[in-house]
Amino acid sequence: MLPNQAKNDERTQDTLSAAVIETIRDAASKLTGPKRRQFEAQVALDYLGGSARKAQTVFGWSSKTVALGLNELRTGITCVDNYSQRGRRPCEETQPHLLEDILAL
Repeated sequence: MLPNQAKNDERTQDTLSAAVIETIRDAASKLTGPKRRQFEAQVALDYLGGSARKAQTVFGWSSKTVALGLNELRTGITCVDNYSQRGRRPCEETQPHLLEDILAL
C-alpha cells in the first residue's frame, strides 16, 4: 500500500462514522436503476476517491455497479436497463405448437 493510500483510508474512516455509512446505505437502497448508480458513483467520488472497490468494502455495494455509475458520470451517457426482458419467456413463445398439441389430445 502506498503512503497516500494509507492516508486516504484513514481519512475515509475518520470522515465517515458508522451512522453516516448506514444512512448512505439506506439512501441508496431507496433508489433504483440509473439514479442509484449515479448516487453510488457520486458518493464514491466524494468520499472514496472514485474507487469502486472501496465503495464495495465500505458500503457493501457491487463494485461493477459503482464502476458503471462512475463511467456514466464521466461520459454523461446513461445506460438503459432492459429489466422488462428478464425472466422466463411465456410458453406460447417458446413452444408455439403447445396449445394445438394439448387440444389434439
